[in-house]
Amino acid sequence: MKKWHETPAANLGLRAGGIALLILGWTVAVRLHQLALATPPRDASFFMMLLCAIVFLCGSAGSALLFVGPGLWETVEVSERWRRLPLSSFVSQGGLDRDL
Repeated sequence: MKKWHETPAANLGLRAGGIALLILGWTVAVRLHQLALATPPRDASFFMMLLCAIVFLCGSAGSALLFVGPGLWETVEVSERWRRLPLSSFVSQGGLDRDL
């Protein structure tokens, strides 16, 4: 069974969504720039901080969707060093038996 993100329609949709997020981020950034020019220094309001967060999130998510697309859902192999060990291996090695 093919996964949903492997279809050509999903590929196109994800990349179009990335472009839409970048356009939204750009328009919010223009509005934020207008507000910043009209506001005295060090008087950032909650609304301006919210606009900054929106620009950052739209730029990050939009770039990821546009450039990587369905590759965001590819499985990757985790190195042995970073894998979780089952609890039973700690108990059998005596690591937790002492503490209990």
